[in-house]
Order: sequence, then C-alpha cells, then structure tokens
Amino acid sequence: MSKPSDAPFTSEEFNKVYSSFLSHWFWSDIRIPKELKELIKTTNPKTSLELGTGIGLFSKFVAEQGIKAIGVDFSSVAIEKAKARVIQNEIKPNYIVGDVTNLNMISEKFDASFDIGCFHCLDKDGHQKYVEEIYRLSNPNSLHLIWALDTAPSNLKINPDYIETIFEKRFRLLKHKFSRRRIIGSHWYWLVRKD
Repeated sequence: MSKPSDAPFTSEEFNKVYSSFLSHWFWSDIRIPKELKELIKTTNPKTSLELGTGIGLFSKFVAEQGIKAIGVDFSSVAIEKAKARVIQNEIKPNYIVGDVTNLNMISEKFDASFDIGCFHCLDKDGHQKYVEEIYRLSNPNSLHLIWALDTAPSNLKINPDYIETIFEKRFRLLKHKFSRRRIIGSHWYWLVRKD
C-alpha cells in the first residue's frame, strides 16, 4: 500500500498512475458505496456532478439511474478510460477533463454533487476554491456528498470541524460518519447548500 507521501498530487502524476495496469487500483473503486446509492435515492436528482471522477464508475452508476451525470477529473488518462467504459451504453455520463477548483467550462446547475476521494488531494487554498465552485454550480438546497481521508496525502488533517470551517459560508454540514473505507481512517460528509 502506498504511503501518503507517495500519493499522486498533480495531473501528470495521476496520468502516470492511471496509465499503469495495476497502480491505479489503489485510487479506484470496484463497488458503488451505499452512501452514494442513498444520496441518489433520497434526493432523486435530475442532474448530478461528480468531482474527481477517475475512471468513471460512480457517474456511470448515476447515469444508469436515468440522471443526467457529469464527471470531472484533471487526469486526461482517467477521463479517456471513463469514456471507454461507457462507449456501448445507451445513456452515458458526460466526462470532462477539468480542475475542480476552476470549472469555468461548466455553467449548468446541479441537484446533487459528490466527491469520493478528490477533496483530500487539495490544499487549503484549493479547498476554498472548490467550495466556491460547488456553490456556484449547485441548485438551492442541493446536497453535496464527500468521502475524504482523515489525513490527506499532504498530511493535512481533515475532520468534521475542518469541513465545517471550510464550507461554513456556503454550505451547512448536515452529518458526518467515520469510515474505515480502504482500511484508512476517513469520513463521509453530507453538506447542504445555504441560500
């Protein structure tokens, strides 16, 4: 298992990881988390945005529920793999290469958004920009779901107090839940857009 200091950080590093046959599996998923399934079931969104989509498994699942889905990742290699994954699907997500701290290529609003493993890859400045972009792209009262490591690859500590502080101007933290997802201490966070 990679140490946090070995974790990819830049788009070039993630491109290298996603180009590897084996390396990207540490950063990828094979199952849909129940938290994402519950988000879709309880909010019944018409549109969704995924930040840090990787190879696109989660946005693919969302699109299969009849929801217009967009997945963004700054790894062009990951986005190519995501597009290849759904090439035969009748209903496809729209996968976009982009930086989650600057999503100027997107202008539509979303009923729900989620991030399963992207937030903890950003620094504090990136977190602030991320919050502003999610706020700009969210419909009133929309929910945003995050799964993040308690200790980011940069060694930044992420906990419920930190999430509340970073999001407080734009979102209210509804609840959080400790998780041992990927055997590492982490949390799920449910946030609602303030209006």
